Amino acid sequence: MFEDHLPELLPLYGAKPRKGDLVCRRQGALKDVWQIKSIQAGIAICVKPNNEAHPSEPTRTAAEPVQFAVDELLVVREFGEPIFPALVPMDAVANGPVDAPWHTLIEADNYHALQLLDYLYAGQVDCIYIDPPYNTGARDWKYNNDYVDGNDGWRHSKWLAFMERRLLIAKRLLNPVASVLIVTIDEKEVLHLGILLEQIFPGCKVQKTTIVINPKGTARYNEFSRVEEYAYFVFIGDVKICPFGSDLLTSRDYSSETHVRWRGLARTGRKGLRSNNPGSWYPIFLRTSNYTIHSIGDPLPEGVSEDTVIAPEGTIAVWPPSKSGKQYSWGTIPATLRQIWQNGGFKTGIVKPDKKQFPFYYISSGLFQKIESGQICVLGRGEQNELLLQYTEGQKQAMPRAVWNRVEYDAGSHGTGVLQTILGDASFPFPKSIYAVRDSIRLFTEKKKDALILDFFAGSGTTLNAVNLLNAVDGGQRRCILVTNNEVSAEESASLSARGLQPGSDAWEAQGICRSVTWPRSKYTILGQRDDGSVLTGDYLTGKTVEREKARHFTQIGFVDPAQLDTLPKKKQVVALIDGLPQTLVREPCPFIVSDAHTASVLFDPTAFEAWLEALDGQEHITDFYIVTPIKRVFDQMKAQVMELLGPILAAEEEKRPMSAGFAANLAYFKLDFLEHARVSLRRAFREILPLLWLKAGAVGPRPELKPGEPEPALFAPEGSNFVVLLDETRMGRLLKSLDGRAGLAQVFIVTDADESFKTMAQDVREVAAKANPGLQVVQLYRDYLLNFMINKNQDRAADRGNAQGARA
Repeated sequence: MFEDHLPELLPLYGAKPRKGDLVCRRQGALKDVWQIKSIQAGIAICVKPNNEAHPSEPTRTAAEPVQFAVDELLVVREFGEPIFPALVPMDAVANGPVDAPWHTLIEADNYHALQLLDYLYAGQVDCIYIDPPYNTGARDWKYNNDYVDGNDGWRHSKWLAFMERRLLIAKRLLNPVASVLIVTIDEKEVLHLGILLEQIFPGCKVQKTTIVINPKGTARYNEFSRVEEYAYFVFIGDVKICPFGSDLLTSRDYSSETHVRWRGLARTGRKGLRSNNPGSWYPIFLRTSNYTIHSIGDPLPEGVSEDTVIAPEGTIAVWPPSKSGKQYSWGTIPATLRQIWQNGGFKTGIVKPDKKQFPFYYISSGLFQKIESGQICVLGRGEQNELLLQYTEGQKQAMPRAVWNRVEYDAGSHGTGVLQTILGDASFPFPKSIYAVRDSIRLFTEKKKDALILDFFAGSGTTLNAVNLLNAVDGGQRRCILVTNNEVSAEESASLSARGLQPGSDAWEAQGICRSVTWPRSKYTILGQRDDGSVLTGDYLTGKTVEREKARHFTQIGFVDPAQLDTLPKKKQVVALIDGLPQTLVREPCPFIVSDAHTASVLFDPTAFEAWLEALDGQEHITDFYIVTPIKRVFDQMKAQVMELLGPILAAEEEKRPMSAGFAANLAYFKLDFLEHARVSLRRAFREILPLLWLKAGAVGPRPELKPGEPEPALFAPEGSNFVVLLDETRMGRLLKSLDGRAGLAQVFIVTDADESFKTMAQDVREVAAKANPGLQVVQLYRDYLLNFMINKNQDRAADRGNAQGARA
């Protein structure tokens, strides 16, 4: 239960007050809202909206107008009222192929940005990753332009109302066929968030993981030291986890292993009881001569004793296990097991007849699928005609655990540390580890390399950095949309205000998150260098292991005469100086030490070099060599011959990618703006909504635009673009001619108010262009845009919430 009717307002510092606008006073409270009735000579006549009484003047009637200078008023948007968004191009960086899809950064309040994205990409987003404010009480987020701190008695309700509004729109963006929502959080709101997600996404699986982000712990008075945060995963539709070579809990690299684990046939536990699986209670007959499989029997009805079954001559019958008076079952029915056996997927383990141990193993259907796909290769057949298997190099995978505890997830080293490497002293609290974000997204987009990914709490821009790294490693073209506001911290706000600056001024906005952190980080990481030309230092971890050659280490022990090492105690004194060799290896006559179990070797007697060299043959695991000789020339000759024999060491290590290499990616940076309804309805906003059309068509290739002063054309069909706009419906013939034979189109926009005419024109367009452009969309502009944004989003929200409650009931 929470108060979800708390209003939420947005100040528009750059907007010019007009008749009908909601406004507040620049030096007053944002929640003290007025509505402009008229403007004359720089004076605005205002009244309280909706007959609301003035909180500081209860004697004044709501209808009584007041006068304010226009310059002291600030335009306010109330969440839920119709908006008409546009995107103002701010900057761009192009470092990828010309025809590659562009990433997008939108500077905006994320609620209104989500409304815009709902128009552009409803039902198309494959993954949403967000790191919302944690509501710790530390004044780390704003509600109605005021920082929320621990003294605010409504802070949990405000946070839940804040999150619910955004998650309800985010739900419409997610692909209903298969997508995932990922939300990180700490212990302050983890329980509330879990319940909210269950409410908004009824019928979806919601799972929480624990991520160790600070192994050293954060000390708190009289509390356990906190080392973790949490991530909720909401599974939409048929989305599947794509495991890779890590279980995310340990440092074990499964991808470097080749062993294939067969499944045990015996079932135990409550689900394995015979009563629950009557068709899986049957005998398996083993030959008494060598205890190999002879045949597979049929199920025995309950109540019929297994003593009634007669084993074939020369065999014994082995039944499913019994324990504590309970009978269990085999893991599959006889018909299935016979087919598996025929295909080489059934065998016995180590049989111990005296202890009545008869283990059986089989290959599951999942392993057979991996054999077909090439993840597992067949080496041949064994003594029982069973398949001899091993994983193809790099193909073994591990299902991730619900607790993630890898060194790479340390938010200090790989979050703050990475950000400081890129931006220097730029201030941003608690950025995420780039690798925790990368692996979260990778788990669901490993096989969808063109996924659309959204982060509407983008903060420092870690998500885009992670997506670019993931694309660089596996050759993907995943597209990322970042949304963040341009707020400054509470401390910076106080400092800027003390200097006489106000929100909206250039000096103030330059210190905001988007302009001082998100954009420069995104730009620098794509280019591999900063604006001043200095290259980024450091490396990314790619998540892949590679074999690299490493030199073996040779040490000359020249301070000892080999002739003086004529007793075991003297040789032990030398060994005591060598790490990795125990003195117990010194045994008579001991001219040298070569051990299968140790990585160091020592030659005490140079005259035994040939025998030492022969003993070293095949001992690739030895990395450190110690040669007792005072003669440098002899030492160098022996070293050369050992290196010729063994060669360099091939060691597996994690592959790294220099930050200076940048990424083959393109990024467009916009700021959200709002258009006047009249300007849109009169079809005078084409220049302003042109970026939206480019985004709606997939943000492919360079963004087309009208040059300054260039009039709107009757037909907008730029070369190389994947969309076309017909602005004058009388030029329909010209449009059809331009479409004839043209491929690579995603959208055709037609400006007309006549619904019937649009249907006819759309049909004509499809007949001419659909064959060369499968999936082509024809959109009625501006009607499509206006209808979408005239909808009162509060009504949508109420409907969504009602549907969720109905599904829950």
